[in-house]
Amino acid sequence: MLIGCGGAEPAAEPAGEATAGAEVEAPPPRPTGPPMSHATADHDVRAVIDMERVRSSSLSDDIGSAVRGYPTWRELLGDSGIDPVRDFDRVLVTASGSMAGDGVMLVRHNMTTARVREAVLNMSVERGERPSWRQEGGFDVVDWPADTDPPRLVVITADNEIAVTTAAALPHVLEVARDHQLRREGDETIEPAMTLEDGVIISANASNLTAATTRRIQHPPESIELVLRDDEAEEGRVHLEAQGSYADDASAGAAATWFREQRDFYAGQMLVRAVGLDRPLREAEIGAEGSRVDLRASFTEEELERVLGLLALQQMGGG
Repeated sequence: MLIGCGGAEPAAEPAGEATAGAEVEAPPPRPTGPPMSHATADHDVRAVIDMERVRSSSLSDDIGSAVRGYPTWRELLGDSGIDPVRDFDRVLVTASGSMAGDGVMLVRHNMTTARVREAVLNMSVERGERPSWRQEGGFDVVDWPADTDPPRLVVITADNEIAVTTAAALPHVLEVARDHQLRREGDETIEPAMTLEDGVIISANASNLTAATTRRIQHPPESIELVLRDDEAEEGRVHLEAQGSYADDASAGAAATWFREQRDFYAGQMLVRAVGLDRPLREAEIGAEGSRVDLRASFTEEELERVLGLLALQQMGGG
């Protein structure tokens, strides 16, 4: 109107001032090189469980019962309503010293974020508390409402991923989560320690074994790796593979001899024969190669059911 009346047109705002204070930061660049890992050199124990394979296995009921009955799951999940076999797809557990000690549990799951929050709420209400979510390093974090030693925190690291950790390990967890977030496209798994070979159900390794852990073994290894895998050719059969590392060839040779003696002794025991576990023991292959001892055994569906049943009884007895 001022222009039509001969008034001057308002001066245009300088371009630089128009955007001052409203600049949008460019997203950080995608990291280069290998992804960071939640598993560090300080972790003596690492285990990966493929829950999707557990669910699809012909032995799913038996393996699932053993997984659900493990004390760590009962301690962590409590009254949350979360079922580790049904709701988790893959789990990485790392620890320093023992499975119950300081460490990180990374879980790839098939729940919604709302379901995770509901589980935390259920556990908190059961304890007469209310959860207090907070932002740390750009991620949602909450104190896990369970009596664990040490106390745990849960970090929502991605839409279908959570990390269960401790206050001491939280800075590293957040750093790794950020690295993975910048690399992730869609819902892919970035954590390198979660990788498993085809057919593997469980993979675990432990080093710096303590005397308490190996008290029943006359020739304990310095480190051990265990793999449980499905038989791709014969449904209803699984294979157990173990490798123990020793200080030298002589130590490995002595250990292999002792393990073979134990195998033969227990395979001949009446109780072992009565429960039908003499066959996998008799046929177990044990040998030394350099400073390493290799063990290979296979179990049919019925044999594995009996093994898992014995483990369940041991857990019920606190042994």
